[in-house]
Amino acid sequence: MSNRDKIMNYLRTRKEGKYCDDCLSSILKIYPRQQINQICRNLLDMGYIRREKGLCSNCSKYKIVNFLETPDDIISSEKILQSSDKMLEQRLAQGKRSHHKAFEYRVSEYLQNKFGLRFYEQNMQIGPDKYHNFDLVSEDRAIVVECKSYTWTESGNFPSAKISTAVEAVFYLSRIKAKRKILVFQDNFNSRGESLVDMFVRRYDGVLDDIEVWAYHAEGSPEKDHVRIVRTSKDNWYEKIYRG
Repeated sequence: MSNRDKIMNYLRTRKEGKYCDDCLSSILKIYPRQQINQICRNLLDMGYIRREKGLCSNCSKYKIVNFLETPDDIISSEKILQSSDKMLEQRLAQGKRSHHKAFEYRVSEYLQNKFGLRFYEQNMQIGPDKYHNFDLVSEDRAIVVECKSYTWTESGNFPSAKISTAVEAVFYLSRIKAKRKILVFQDNFNSRGESLVDMFVRRYDGVLDDIEVWAYHAEGSPEKDHVRIVRTSKDNWYEKIYRG
């Protein structure tokens, strides 16, 4: 487990706690202490934790403390059970969105819990002299994931220009061999209640072939996150052409 994972896991299990760098270093046995400072500043920049002056829950000293950001849109388990999937997604999407890197890290935690494998950013060959750095690849290279995070335009229109990077990711995924290829979106809803992920699949389903598309919404912890599989893997249409 990386030092970043140790810090996040510790803060997650103590949601009401706030801890200074010195105490995190001592409790988690991460030395030198400067590592804590560097990692926590990085997590702050990604929007994953809060870091401000306050009372440390361990040493009771007034110092710079680190603690989990708790979005206002987290819904209690009782309310979740009373909501339909669609309503739940819309309510979650109305709250605070994660920075892209924080979103990617959260998805990696979810995938690790789901598949029991570690996921890393990894370069893979997509052509004779061409490589692409995929966001998350399982340690056995059987699962390859690209993470995307877009919002509707201010006027509620489909963000075609930004979506071009997702279409590019589809092309790269089509150039590799993997047991599962997954395109994960941090979903967003416009004023009409339309899901950006649903719209993407409707527009590009014909070229997605063996790529799964997920709509992802973070809750209190990765194991409780809400994932909707918008599209399942299908046959490669272009491979049939070559075989025929």
